Amino acid sequence: MRLTEIHPDQAGLDWYVVNDSVMGGRSASQVAIEGQELHFSGVINTDGGGFASIRTQPQAWEFGSYALARIKVQGDGRSYRLRFFTAEERVTYQSEFATVAGEWIVAELPLASFYASWRGRRLERGPLRSGDINALGFILADGKDGPFHLCVDWIELSGLQSATDRDP
Repeated sequence: MRLTEIHPDQAGLDWYVVNDSVMGGRSASQVAIEGQELHFSGVINTDGGGFASIRTQPQAWEFGSYALARIKVQGDGRSYRLRFFTAEERVTYQSEFATVAGEWIVAELPLASFYASWRGRRLERGPLRSGDINALGFILADGKDGPFHLCVDWIELSGLQSATDRDP
């Protein structure tokens, strides 16, 4: 098993916010690094939008062929999505994970569970290949108004993809 671990405080990630305000919504969020932990928090307002997200700037990662994303998070009981971006297009690949209010959990998300999406619409695309990932992020779009907070300790890619998973 190979393993690539990403710490949210890693130099050069340059996290930034993208909220529903890009389409006239009223949600607000912020991202902060405290120690090595990432804190994503804010308020969702479903009137005119209903999402808040953060992402990294594109990176020159050269990931191998991994099959699993694992993240250590502490949340508020809401369900978030881990998102991976590729250089090929503006499409994101995402997979949902639930949090337990006030508890640290490790969520395991097989890369095969990630689906392609653009502007909230699910797309028919080939599977996500870890070698194509050049940025990552988190989004909250659960349809519920109110405050939220997600703390991320680490993100890792592990497990070998089979040869059939790697074929285009």
